[in-house]
Amino acid sequence: MLLTLATYAVGGRRFEHLPGNPEQPAVVLVHGLLHRGIVMRSLAKFLNGRGYPVYIYDYKTTRSGIVEHGRKFTEFLRSLPEERVGIVTHSMGGLLTRVALCGLSGTPEAAKIGRVVMLAPPHHGSQMAEDVSRRFPPSKLMVRPLAELSNREGAVCRTLPVPRGFEIGVVAGDDDGKVSIESTKLDGIADHVVVHARHVFIMFLPETRRQILAFLDTGRFLH
Repeated sequence: MLLTLATYAVGGRRFEHLPGNPEQPAVVLVHGLLHRGIVMRSLAKFLNGRGYPVYIYDYKTTRSGIVEHGRKFTEFLRSLPEERVGIVTHSMGGLLTRVALCGLSGTPEAAKIGRVVMLAPPHHGSQMAEDVSRRFPPSKLMVRPLAELSNREGAVCRTLPVPRGFEIGVVAGDDDGKVSIESTKLDGIADHVVVHARHVFIMFLPETRRQILAFLDTGRFLH
């Protein structure tokens, strides 16, 4: 199968799109801090090969805080024409998605959101983010969300509301190096699984992809 990835810029938002089987829900991929959408292309082609129409949401991670990024992502989700949309995120992309889901909660658009898989999300922050922002203060100006990703009390990531009424599953890496397994846990999620993975490679691993497919299909991981 020839996979053609088209790039669009609509309303100031940049995204890539792989059309798929219209009978299947679309899946939106959201990258993490210091990455761009290109890092999700391999996963996009994998999911598209299983029939899913795929969108890669692309954003400049260093220029805004988590909440502002999340608000923009909310508008992107609202703009999609599909009646059913799943989401797969990496790292900080999971926090943007929490903001977006809370923004959609109680609105008609909430009904279009299907299952959500978060890979290595720092729900309770990262010690690495805390160390870098503390030891090199200019980093907080260069990378706006960095201090917000700290694991200290009161950090933005630790004060975000928890979305309710959505099917969310989390995949954590046992050798992540940036986000602890405990930090990936969140009250009220449907399922949580641990795979053998480092933080930056987790989305590329066959076991991770097997778990993503399982959750998108059934709402549960393979244990």
